[in-house]
Amino acid sequence: MSLRDNAIGEYHQLLVRDGTLSPKTFKKLRAAMRRGLLVYGDRPIGVALRPHLLEQSQFTSLTRNAELLASAFEKIATAAVQSPALMEELGLTETEQKLALVDPGFSLGAITSRIDGFVHGSEIKFVEYNAENPSSLSDQEGLNRLLFDLPEMATFVSRYSLRQFSPVEQLLEALLATYREWGGSGVPNIAIVDWKDVPTANEFVLLRDYFERHRVRTIICSPHSLEYAGRKLWCGDFQIDLVYKRIIIHELLGHYGENHPLVHAYLHRDVCLVNPFRSKIMHKKASFEPLTDETRQNWFTRQEQKAIRQSALWTRRLHDRRTGYGGKKVELLKFVRQRREQLVIKPNDDYGGRGIHIGSRLTEREWDEAIETGLSEDYVVQEAVTLHAEEFPIFTENKWGLQPMFVDTNPFLFRGKVCGAMVRLSSSPVVNVTAGGGETGFFVLED
Repeated sequence: MSLRDNAIGEYHQLLVRDGTLSPKTFKKLRAAMRRGLLVYGDRPIGVALRPHLLEQSQFTSLTRNAELLASAFEKIATAAVQSPALMEELGLTETEQKLALVDPGFSLGAITSRIDGFVHGSEIKFVEYNAENPSSLSDQEGLNRLLFDLPEMATFVSRYSLRQFSPVEQLLEALLATYREWGGSGVPNIAIVDWKDVPTANEFVLLRDYFERHRVRTIICSPHSLEYAGRKLWCGDFQIDLVYKRIIIHELLGHYGENHPLVHAYLHRDVCLVNPFRSKIMHKKASFEPLTDETRQNWFTRQEQKAIRQSALWTRRLHDRRTGYGGKKVELLKFVRQRREQLVIKPNDDYGGRGIHIGSRLTEREWDEAIETGLSEDYVVQEAVTLHAEEFPIFTENKWGLQPMFVDTNPFLFRGKVCGAMVRLSSSPVVNVTAGGGETGFFVLED
């Protein structure tokens, strides 16, 4: 057995032998999550009594491939800026293209990002790149602290060396470094901008409080509260130097168009925006098409090409056309109809697990309907990842038990470098918190 298998087996045995795990324990855990703002809306996000564990070799491979793919995505963004036809190919709207062409004032299109994937043994497969505004940055540390309150963790850490991470710390460092690269001096005033009452609002409070503790003035505000006057962006009487943008670009533009104070301030280079509008190029799921297009591999270094072959899933924007697959040309629609069991159809630019059609779970008729939906809207087709369920000790209000769960491991990147990961658990193949899944903590088992 591997180090990881032994460690997980021992941890589960510790839980089995613990006669004190009771509804009172589970109520205490849920109350602690609410106090610590570890909730999605009103729902506590933690669902498991143990963290997700990876061996050092697994995490090293995960980190290397994630960083190489992030680098490759930046090259796609650079190519798209130089070729508006590529931006149209990826599905950017006219306004998104216009704003993506604006120089953000720094070198990277994605300062803070998250690449979602699955780890099974030595295999790593990435399915999406959240290059626009990844959530859940504070969840990992909070859930880790919560798990350390269990007596099993105290015994476990006496036997195993665990490495953990601080994505929130890395986020602040990345914001400050980007502000300096943008041309700012001193310590910026930061605004965290999103709609009011979003389910992730508690995370903003945790981030604001962390920034304030490190002497960085920070405010949470909605796009309705922003004003642009005197070549400055304001939220009330708070002058904003840097916007940590959590609002989705297409939702902002769909509501306001280009006529919004944030857009005006950005166009006039009067605010540092993280992530910038250019991030939308990489955020589109269709960005996996040039990544996996055999005719465009010369865009990337040999190391990036190797990471792409190992970890990136073949993806195409869904149109009636010919394209490449496995070194051959195929009629895409015919190919998609024939390969239902091996493919997934999903929106090019959406979140929360919405609109995903998993071919292996659909009848031929349902798959044909999914194809028609994809053709009438903006969808991509992607190779399906082979999912492997793993046992986790899941708790409810009254009991706990070992349950097979699908788990994804989603490393955070800050200026292209990995720090920690968001880990989601679900009994459904659509592993997403918005879609009803939960989260757990994350550690690396050091040799």
